[in-house]
Amino acid sequence: MRLVVIILLATLALLFRASSAEPASAASNKRVEIDKTSQLLTAFEGDRIVLQSRISTGKWDRSTPIGDFAVLGKERMHYSTRYNNAPMPYSLRINGHIFIHGYKDVPAYPASHGCIRVPLGKENPASQLFEWAEVGTPVRVFGKWEKPDKKKSTAD
Repeated sequence: MRLVVIILLATLALLFRASSAEPASAASNKRVEIDKTSQLLTAFEGDRIVLQSRISTGKWDRSTPIGDFAVLGKERMHYSTRYNNAPMPYSLRINGHIFIHGYKDVPAYPASHGCIRVPLGKENPASQLFEWAEVGTPVRVFGKWEKPDKKKSTAD
């Protein structure tokens, strides 16, 4: 009788663990794409877009590196060790001193020191991305910002 109870408890424990565990594929389905050409961040789960936001990448002399990265760490509030302890809310570190983070000023062109700025206002996409992304989530940075030609007329 005691053996039956032990086996029953062990079986129940295994069933409970299996039913409460997150599917192994959930994290691997997530990915973030940073398009420097259009200054746009898109977060995917499988083929479904879960978040899209305008961004501002590194300016010309401090361009955000292109390549395949992953979220290496998350901090709700990080302070820059390079730029006078500047606050970097909702930080996702992807490469050395390169972060995706919230920022109040996110123009439609590259303006940062290499990081990827995400807006904090209105719907707060920076916070949404921070809550959604996991350590290990792949991040692909691609494209090249082309400085708009000032000589071209907007009437063309």
